[in-house]
Amino acid sequence: MFNVMLVDDEPLILEGLQHIIDWNELGFRIAATAKDGQEGLALASTLPIDLIITDIKMPEMNGLSLLKELNQQHYPAKSIVLSGFQEFDLIKEGLMLGIENYLTKPVDDDELIASLKIVREKLERSMLEEESRLTLRDHAIIRWLTGKMKQEEFDERLTLYSSELVTLPAVAGLLKMDFSDREEGYLYQLQHKIESRTNATAVVTPSADLLLLIRENDLTDEFTSIVEDLLAKTEYVLVFSRLLTARSEFQEVFREMEMTSELTMLTPSHREPETLTVISTVSSHDPQFNIRPEWLEMLADRKADEVTRLLGQKLAETNQGHLLPVTKGFLLELFFSVKNKFMISMDYRDYVQLIHRIMFFEHINEANQLLKDIIDMVHPENPDQEKKSIVIQRVLHYIHESYHEDMSLKTLGHQFHINPIYLGQLFQKEVGAVFTKYLNQIRISKAKALLLNSSEKAGMIGKKVGYTDATYFYKQFKKYEGVTPSEWRKRQT
Repeated sequence: MFNVMLVDDEPLILEGLQHIIDWNELGFRIAATAKDGQEGLALASTLPIDLIITDIKMPEMNGLSLLKELNQQHYPAKSIVLSGFQEFDLIKEGLMLGIENYLTKPVDDDELIASLKIVREKLERSMLEEESRLTLRDHAIIRWLTGKMKQEEFDERLTLYSSELVTLPAVAGLLKMDFSDREEGYLYQLQHKIESRTNATAVVTPSADLLLLIRENDLTDEFTSIVEDLLAKTEYVLVFSRLLTARSEFQEVFREMEMTSELTMLTPSHREPETLTVISTVSSHDPQFNIRPEWLEMLADRKADEVTRLLGQKLAETNQGHLLPVTKGFLLELFFSVKNKFMISMDYRDYVQLIHRIMFFEHINEANQLLKDIIDMVHPENPDQEKKSIVIQRVLHYIHESYHEDMSLKTLGHQFHINPIYLGQLFQKEVGAVFTKYLNQIRISKAKALLLNSSEKAGMIGKKVGYTDATYFYKQFKKYEGVTPSEWRKRQT
């Protein structure tokens, strides 16, 4: 959906424009209304607006002055202007400002719809081009952070984007969130909003998280407030690194933030959005104890015994130096590397128990057993790839039994004592669909059965299967079936 702001000093026209057409059907939503250009300018500074539809003649600040001011600020919105007369001088000035169309009042709905379709096509094309550019940029950053791109090549790639991309000294942040119930493209919209409203660089990671690169002087209360505003009503974990003074530090810190955020998500009491600072158990250890990619490749080639021998030697070295925190950091990093590399699903309780064992062991014999247990995760003796973890089995059973009740990842997380963000990730990995889509498919299937076997109104059927909002039910039904509930029922009879 693209955001629209309507600006007109006549309340009746503002009201009429909101209802003259079905904005949602055309891919737009009314995000704001303003009674003059001054109010519109203030709203645009706080909201991401894609299209401004404004009257020309208004008190305080007219429509063209509003567009001129936004142009000077490089505000990226498209614009359509309205007027009661064909004022050619004003039309000419508007065209010089880049307006998409000039509509006379009273507004003809067919002409407005035609204009909106053209604007939507331009916005979609622009978004696709920007997403492609950002995807290439993000891919290069992630490859560099994970050691798959050399520094020289990365420096060369940076010149294609912006010299301000990774300015030092800087702070890194990692944002993990639950956006399963958001509309498609939400993550990329959030990335764009963060980059347009702050000086941070927001990078989409392969795990569908956002890596934030923030210059030292930009990590202010205002930055935190903007992020909190953008993530309102969203479950999230945000961790920040220490201050970084060399690019080489980013690679190590990225691994630390991954582990810290995962550990935070394991806490069942984590209910509200939370911001943490990374306190790493591995930040001070020697680089020789980093997890090497070749060890993971050897595990993939079923050379577990050789990897166990090599890593056993590493543990012995840390033991000789009485470096217990380093040993724990090493095993913790190995666990996350193995789990993510081989996409291993674990029962939540087993997951928490293993983390607890790593964090609190005291003797080298326990460390050796942990090493063996982690390596055995890759090729278990009795693999059962189709078996789902116990928590997901319970969640699926509950969904099928109680689909008509109000539920979300947050309520399920509370009921099954599991962090909602982790539950969403585990659900998608094991079930193969995001939670919201899975629940909608079940509810729509149940609704179809009731439409066939009863004469109840569609809105009432929607409530019976869990949709308290009839409009949302119609929208979801049409999304999955291509027609409204009533049309679908007629086709079946």
